[in-house]
Amino acid sequence: MINLTIKLHFKSVAKISLATLLALAVCSCKQSPLYSNLTEQQANEVEAALLSAKVDANKEPALDDESWSITVPKESFPQAMAILKSLGLPRTAKKTMGEIFAKEGFVSSPIEERARYLHALSEEFSTTLMEIDGVASARVHVALPELSLLDKDKQSASVSVIIIQQPGVDLSLYETDIKAIITDGVEGLNDVNRVTVKFFSRVDTTDHLIDGEIEGES
Repeated sequence: MINLTIKLHFKSVAKISLATLLALAVCSCKQSPLYSNLTEQQANEVEAALLSAKVDANKEPALDDESWSITVPKESFPQAMAILKSLGLPRTAKKTMGEIFAKEGFVSSPIEERARYLHALSEEFSTTLMEIDGVASARVHVALPELSLLDKDKQSASVSVIIIQQPGVDLSLYETDIKAIITDGVEGLNDVNRVTVKFFSRVDTTDHLIDGEIEGES
């Protein structure tokens, strides 16, 4: 009778331990939102980058069926954020010229039209440069001279380009190509030397996170 009681006790303890382990496993695998209100393209890029880095990421539709969110295990938050920061993800959605110049029923002043045109031109160039592999972020600033019928000598436009490179990437070899793209796309810009391109690199913090996790485990 005593042996039977002991066996039943051990079975109960075993069941409780198994249930506890399962509960802990479920908790550890619970996904938490990392980003929300993303377009499908942004969500796809983020999910692909994290999965490539062996981070368990999931893309989920929002309740409004118009946006997406990305979830990761809570313990993977620091690593996921570091990876996305180094890659410049999620990319900021750029407005097209059509969206910037959408008619809203109001008549714009020449100054407003000029400002909107410069902004639209800069956005278009930034979007184009972001398509180059290895670019984490790109900013383009266009300066157009004021046109005057009285000026005999027309001043040239000028453009400055800032390229933020992903860690371990060197895009300086494409400087001539980038200048050519800008020069051909800006009216009144005939001198390639009026285009300046500066390259900066993102700091890769993922290695430090991984090393810290390994040291913590050891």
